[in-house]
Amino acid sequence: MQPESDDQQQSPASWVYTPEGATPPPSPADTGKTKAPESVSWTASEFIAHQKNAAWYGILALAAGTVAAVIFLLTRDVISAAMVIIAAVIMGIFAARKPRTLQYQVDRTGVHIGPKDYSFSQFKAFSVIDEGVLSSISLLPLKRFNPGISLYFDPSDEDRITDLISSYLPYVEGEKDAIDRFMHRIRF
Repeated sequence: MQPESDDQQQSPASWVYTPEGATPPPSPADTGKTKAPESVSWTASEFIAHQKNAAWYGILALAAGTVAAVIFLLTRDVISAAMVIIAAVIMGIFAARKPRTLQYQVDRTGVHIGPKDYSFSQFKAFSVIDEGVLSSISLLPLKRFNPGISLYFDPSDEDRITDLISSYLPYVEGEKDAIDRFMHRIRF
């Protein structure tokens, strides 16, 4: 009897090509694990809303007026100063907007948020972000300029949701980026 060649003794490849939209086959290492649920659905707010009183809007107006005045004094450009005011008005309008309650679903085809569908092939990884009382799952896009997607959920559903997503995407440690920390600090 001949000994097996080195090619036959190697363990199966840990990477398998999967065409876009197709479900990857389970790896041999996954056969001993508990199976993730096929689908998880829940209803949650689309973002965390912070209460804003008249003082918040007053500080926004004061800050915008100050920045616009400084820009005008430095550049003597009315358009640049006006753009700061317009940006502050738009920010105030978005700050007053109340979050919608959306239906979320994660299944083998991807993530479904309300009427929108996202394939797992659009993302490179996911992370769980601690946002104080609540946590969210952040899906990190493959394309550089695509925005990430945040999934808000009830804390009791975290294990089911992360188990299912981890079947398709790798987990990476994540934290809020500088812009998210700034927006949280100003309670936007």
